[in-house]
Amino acid sequence: MFPKKLWIYPLSFGILGAFIGLVLRYAYTGSIIAFPFKNVLHAHSHVMLLGFIFNALLILVWINFVKSIDKVSFRYYVAMQICMAIMIVAFILQGYAFYSILFSTLHLCISYILLVRLWKRLEGNKSITLLVKFGIFFHFLSSLGPYALGPLMVLDMKESPWYRQAIFFYLHFQFYGVYFIWIVALMANKVKLIITKKHVFVLVFGLILLYAHSLDYNFNHWLIKFFGGLGSTLVFAILFGFRASFIKLNRNLRNIYYLILTVAIINIVGTFPFFTDLVVNNRFVLVAWLHFLFLGLYVPFIWVFLEKRIYLSIWILYAVSVVLSEIFLIFPGFFSQWSLVSVMDLLFITYFGIFLSISIVHGNYIFKSDSDERLGYG
Repeated sequence: MFPKKLWIYPLSFGILGAFIGLVLRYAYTGSIIAFPFKNVLHAHSHVMLLGFIFNALLILVWINFVKSIDKVSFRYYVAMQICMAIMIVAFILQGYAFYSILFSTLHLCISYILLVRLWKRLEGNKSITLLVKFGIFFHFLSSLGPYALGPLMVLDMKESPWYRQAIFFYLHFQFYGVYFIWIVALMANKVKLIITKKHVFVLVFGLILLYAHSLDYNFNHWLIKFFGGLGSTLVFAILFGFRASFIKLNRNLRNIYYLILTVAIINIVGTFPFFTDLVVNNRFVLVAWLHFLFLGLYVPFIWVFLEKRIYLSIWILYAVSVVLSEIFLIFPGFFSQWSLVSVMDLLFITYFGIFLSISIVHGNYIFKSDSDERLGYG
């Protein structure tokens, strides 16, 4: 059995993370004086990355690949949420300091235990569950990044490229090694995809090679671009090869498949030097890419897999808000020149639409009257 209260945490954290993001956008308009940008930004990224997306995908994997959640696992899950809540407050009040690091570490350790318990209970198609297991493996692997930060600081290498790469290592293997691969596994399970171990290993190999795109931020070598391009091509080729099965899904799931392909195509485009330099040298473009990944793929995926009707008007509001925010981030100079409203104000307006959409969808799930319905049960 999967109780409704499992979903209260990620959906609540999603609303909170969206609200903190909205506050950040308002602060960027210059309307708040002496605002702790870095502290609040850390809180926003952690609550969206771990409190919302990781939590939600973990529940979906557990629901679709395990018969029930046992009491011990549920207690670990709740303990992880307590750490998450304290972590958010600590980041806002002190940034990266004793309490935020302490509860980040506790959160990570509890996630280890929970994922090991999940691994032991996985059921279903062996090749698809292998994808889930690779996601669990990459969660452990990604944590080597944060663990490396302490020694790098002790060695006075905080300004070195390796310090930044330690962060990118963690983010890459979370974004692609855990989230992306779990999304593919859940989609494959939904359509009962016939997938071989060879397909799985080629996809995983491609996702590993994608880390080369992160190396572009600090190093310039043709081999980096070669491996990045090879990884991007392998990922797209494998996913495109399954199109005959995925296009038979209902409209919402089919659209998710197209979004997954779009992410793969953008990674191929990102191999070319012009676009590589654009992302590396322009923070707005980098933010646009990260937001497209999170808001354009992960959030809609979670909403679709919750399997509850979302009104078309909400989908339109959300889609228009996300698309406009991407346009404003990628072409700020154009709108600064031709618009009477500043780009930061335009971004705040679009993010308000995103916050409103998330609040409506998540609030409807949390406070709905039918308490017996198990959200997202698939």
